[in-house]
Amino acid sequence: MTLVEKEIFEQRTVLKEIFGFSKQTFESQKIPKFIVDSDIVYFVGCGSSYYLAIAASKYFSLKTGIETKALVGGEIMFADNCNIGKKGIKKSAILISRSGESSEVVYAGKVLKELSIPTIGITLSKDSSLTKIANFSYILPIDEKSIVMTKSFSSILLFLEIMSDTIANENVNAYKEILDKTESIINDSFTQIEKNDLLNGNHYVFLGVGTYEGIARESALKLQEMSLTTIEAYSTFDYRHGPKSLFSENSIAIIYGNETFEETKLKHELESYGGKVIIRKTLSKDQKDAFLQVIFGQILGLKLAYHKNIDVEKPRNLTKVVKF
Repeated sequence: MTLVEKEIFEQRTVLKEIFGFSKQTFESQKIPKFIVDSDIVYFVGCGSSYYLAIAASKYFSLKTGIETKALVGGEIMFADNCNIGKKGIKKSAILISRSGESSEVVYAGKVLKELSIPTIGITLSKDSSLTKIANFSYILPIDEKSIVMTKSFSSILLFLEIMSDTIANENVNAYKEILDKTESIINDSFTQIEKNDLLNGNHYVFLGVGTYEGIARESALKLQEMSLTTIEAYSTFDYRHGPKSLFSENSIAIIYGNETFEETKLKHELESYGGKVIIRKTLSKDQKDAFLQVIFGQILGLKLAYHKNIDVEKPRNLTKVVKF
């Protein structure tokens, strides 16, 4: 068993541990007031952490009613004037970096500090550059050794979902029922991949709306990183506006959704072009299960890599920490 596969399977226990950690954290200490009182909260990350930021920011808005904006770290590092408004509203930011050393995220923290915008750092590393620059930090008790981000993605997203629910005064025990389905999600992923012959496409498309847009984009990245596969990812219905021109008999689309009328109609339309379409039905009406849904993309990326004899431990051109 590869390290990546081991860490994917570890989500069976790690996610329950993170639930307990998150619940205890928010019961024992207040969430910084500058986040709760914000008119807009920026969620900042790079790579997988940016897609995590997309998912977390949308869930945060859904639950708290506070406007959010997900940003790539480089957009603040190199173009803050295009992304950060200068009008006098209350702003704050959540900076996400597994290592706490991603150059663009750390530098974004410095820019935001100069703009007097307070920040929370989310990382796995206690003594990282991110914790030194952020006004407040949460360090999650996870050890992830592989280059490809798997269990840390789902864990950080779960943590940020619980933060959002806590601000909204929702009962977070609702996660217990979802967490009990982790094993079945893993098993069902393997079954669906085999049953639907999902390893023989040469063009994969991932789609999702709301919180699931971030999950679609991260799933696509897993395939790209692990199996060097041609992928695309979009907000579900934006795919209809041009990108679908590439969909053909060799294409496979994965839609994270609820089999709504519109999603089903899109499924039938794409199938009429000769490709294959799978709707990954969600487990929760309020998108709480997003952190768990990403596992499907992780497993599909893993299986495709094995199918193509690609070493998932040494993804091409990638390193665990990206620095200048």
